Amino acid sequence: MEKTSRPPFRSTIIADRVVALCILAVTAVFLMLTFGEVSAFARNSAGRGPYFFPRLVLIFLLIAESFLLANVFSPRGTVQNSPRPTWRVAWLVLATAAYCALIQLAGFLIASILFGIAVPLLLGRRTWVTIVAVALVYSIAVWLLFERVFLIILPASPFDIGF
Repeated sequence: MEKTSRPPFRSTIIADRVVALCILAVTAVFLMLTFGEVSAFARNSAGRGPYFFPRLVLIFLLIAESFLLANVFSPRGTVQNSPRPTWRVAWLVLATAAYCALIQLAGFLIASILFGIAVPLLLGRRTWVTIVAVALVYSIAVWLLFERVFLIILPASPFDIGF
């Protein structure tokens, strides 16, 4: 017996399209704001200037949003497959808030590793070796990128361990 999915309600498709367009508009506004005037002191003290990294992130976000828009405006529409998406989103929001608080308490690197482990678990992944390896490699790479390439000082660990 083949399992068929119900087509999404028209209101769900419209809501998804409105949300996708709002995300695109907000990202575009933030990107435009990164092209404002920057003082010479700010440019010299922050390596490549204080808008370099936000501009880079926003450009990648616009690229990712193009895929979201292509999916939302496709003839198929969108279908919710997750049985409890609302609770997952709520837990992810709480985990993100805890991550922001933990950065100040434990430092960027330790908080990022813990957050990198928590998010896949909240999304249902259970391959511990992969989760821990990705969390470690990603967190260390981002820390090195900010500290050594972008010359941005990140919150250090209070345990006096060098990061």
